[in-house]
Amino acid sequence: MWTYIIIGIVVVIGILLCLALAVASFAFENYNEKLRQLDECDNEFGVSTLKYVEKINELCFGNGLEIVQCTEFEDHYSTNVVALSAKTMYSNSLASLAIVSHELGHARQDCSGNKLKKHWRNRRIGRFLGMLFMPLLLAGAVLSLLWVFSVLPEMLYLILGLSFVGLSLLIFVFALVLKSNEIKIEKEASVFAEEFLKQILNEKELKSCREFLNSARLTYWASLLRTMLSWTMLTKKDVMFR
Repeated sequence: MWTYIIIGIVVVIGILLCLALAVASFAFENYNEKLRQLDECDNEFGVSTLKYVEKINELCFGNGLEIVQCTEFEDHYSTNVVALSAKTMYSNSLASLAIVSHELGHARQDCSGNKLKKHWRNRRIGRFLGMLFMPLLLAGAVLSLLWVFSVLPEMLYLILGLSFVGLSLLIFVFALVLKSNEIKIEKEASVFAEEFLKQILNEKELKSCREFLNSARLTYWASLLRTMLSWTMLTKKDVMFR
């Protein structure tokens, strides 16, 4: 009886594991495909990303945002600064507009409270803790095994081993909580992005950008799954705290 129950549990876990890995893989492939498609589609009015950002900056932020140039593929928002690469600045593509609108969504979050700054602070803490995760886990496992095989028979080593393992698990849980909170922040930024995009795009273009932003948000869920399944060594390695 118990044999069948255990086999059933293993089968269910195996199915769920395969499903989670498939979702994680699909999320990034889907995002890259939609990015490629929208990168080839210019907006109807030929508005450059730079002109668009300047317009939103004036209408929604009272020109309170500084627009600076950054290296390619590093477009981002930091406190009161929107950094755009030269390629993004002068692009008319829907992909560039959607990505920049998402960053402007973060700017709106930053202006409306300290939620974004708190997340950034926790992420910095997380990066430090992330460096301790594997050393603590390995040290805890080694000390525990040495106690089990009576190489280090004193109970102190078992207590230390279990303590190290417990600390590593707490770091892992903190990473999951942080990534879960990140998903909420990214979702809200995409909602704000859509409100900005409504000012210059027609309904068809807006729908395409909405689908692209949704696909981008799905990659954050995929990142969460990758972190949860990192112990299996079956999924591509993801940064615990990025």
